[in-house]
Amino acid sequence: MRHPVQRLAYDKAKRTVFLAAGDKIQGFDADTGSRLQQWSTDMIPRDPSGKEQEGRPKKKSKSDSDKSERNSIRTLTCTDDGQYLVATTDEKKLLLVLSTVDFSLVNNRQFPKRPSATAITDRGQTILLGDKFGDVYSVPIVPSVTNEEARRGHSEVSNAENESEYDIEPIFGHVSMLVDLIATPVVDGKRYIISGDRDEHVRVTRYPDACIIERFCFGHEQYVSQLLIPTWSPTTLISGGGDDFLIRWKWTTGELKEKIDVKGLLYPYKQNAHEDNAETVSVAGIWEMSEFKIILVFDDSAEKLLTFQVSDDINENAKFLDMASYKLLDLAPTGENGEAWISLYDNAKDEQPLIKKIAVSSSGSINEVESEASSNIDSEASFNVSSRDSILALHPVSLLRKHAEH
Repeated sequence: MRHPVQRLAYDKAKRTVFLAAGDKIQGFDADTGSRLQQWSTDMIPRDPSGKEQEGRPKKKSKSDSDKSERNSIRTLTCTDDGQYLVATTDEKKLLLVLSTVDFSLVNNRQFPKRPSATAITDRGQTILLGDKFGDVYSVPIVPSVTNEEARRGHSEVSNAENESEYDIEPIFGHVSMLVDLIATPVVDGKRYIISGDRDEHVRVTRYPDACIIERFCFGHEQYVSQLLIPTWSPTTLISGGGDDFLIRWKWTTGELKEKIDVKGLLYPYKQNAHEDNAETVSVAGIWEMSEFKIILVFDDSAEKLLTFQVSDDINENAKFLDMASYKLLDLAPTGENGEAWISLYDNAKDEQPLIKKIAVSSSGSINEVESEASSNIDSEASFNVSSRDSILALHPVSLLRKHAEH
């Protein structure tokens, strides 16, 4: 039985698509579908001392050997220049940087809390990482000090965990679980970080002077799980999560420009869809097709992928274009011809594809692209498990929704 592919990333420079399932990552040639590289967390070198943590030997439980999700990949991102692949893991709370050339491990850092979101800034030199407790860290792509150098030159570093955190810099924090963050383009000579959390906050923070909160964007009533600044409109922010709508902001001023209805599109058969609490919105992904100034929005409650036209004129309302049904796990745009790779999880039958390629037209319609490359990638992706019980929990974003106490 094949394990669903939980995360996708695409390297536009080398035309390589990366797939992650469990604790494994595989790279494929996007033109031919041939597998290029494979890596897993089992390949991480052990500490030279042979100890997981000095003075505190690792306790092994029965569940450690039984669960394949012992170190599952949570996020996967490729730097714009295509040199590095950035991943985070759940159980061991790791940040990993791999070279896209040979999958060698460039950076390996452990965090005190589970990472939940990453972004790349400083022209591909710095990783911004947020964790489930709301803290945000700045980490260089290539470490300035190796663990061994830290061990020799800094006697106060007493164990392997502290050594791995030597060049990790905490820069700011939320009081709630951080769910998504993005680094903004340069606007008026300044840069910012925009972050969203479970407590309905959208926060604009100066960077690198992250101690200064520039503003909050208020308007959400539920968790904020997805943020996007379209490349063709750098002062526009699209945010979504558990509300019935997306919000379109002019983030440079904090002005709410438009609430884009989602619930009414997902559940049109309900006469009063916005008054029916049985049907909810859970925005699990927002991506852009810059070629056509189109954004894609995936709702994992209704399992629908929607397309909207978003003008570069921030005063012009977004226009709904089309909708298609998919049980989607992730999507990675290629930046060419409106195409994107998608991973699916509804696989009661093994012969059903886990990986497909779609194309979004200029009118917003979504069509599947049949190609030898996509067929090869789907068949060559070897994420196999012994039984359905070994498949990782998918953790839908709808679990972030707060429920009233009774």
